[in-house]
Amino acid sequence: MLRFLRWFRSQDTGVKAALIGLVGTLTAALITATVTLIVALNRPPGGSTTAGPSPAHSDTPPIPDTTTPAPTTTAPHTDPPEPSPTPPPTPTPTRTSTPSASPESRTRWQGTLVLDGTAGVRGWFLDDTPPGRAPVGDLAVKGPAELYGAYALARWDDSGPPTRAQCAALLNTTLGQQTVDVQKGDRACVGTENMRVAYVEVTDVPDADHIDLAVTVWQRA
Repeated sequence: MLRFLRWFRSQDTGVKAALIGLVGTLTAALITATVTLIVALNRPPGGSTTAGPSPAHSDTPPIPDTTTPAPTTTAPHTDPPEPSPTPPPTPTPTRTSTPSASPESRTRWQGTLVLDGTAGVRGWFLDDTPPGRAPVGDLAVKGPAELYGAYALARWDDSGPPTRAQCAALLNTTLGQQTVDVQKGDRACVGTENMRVAYVEVTDVPDADHIDLAVTVWQRA
């Protein structure tokens, strides 16, 4: 650097002026290149460094749009659907309680018995379930083909078997009758010691000392 300064001082005035002008030109070119580079680096991609002129303000009112609008398509009018007729309400079935069995239909015991006149035990207690053997009991055989009722006994002469109520009514109207002569197919109503009502049908008379019976004993009313 010192050598350059000594050489520069030794030159005449024209050379010095030329060198100073060259240095100024190079410096100005360098500054211009630096500014251009900085601007280029700060420019957004695809953008322009030069802002366009601002739009001039115009006092002219906007031109109204005179374009005729396209006609609007309106859907054809249709009547609303008529409501479906409402069916009448279905009546709720009324629950009816099933009547309980009446005392007349409540059977306490039903089966077959044999009256044996040759044994010491000739009858049956019909209040027991099943009936129990007894010397006499509620119903027994007294003589040849003869029924004996210790409390109440009555012949049933109708063609069909009686109900409990029919037997009870018959026994209440024939008080004092205790024996009935029978043969196969005959029927009779019997009252027991404990106020029950029974019905017997003769199914067989194998001999004078034996009577086979179909028996129904009802519950008390």
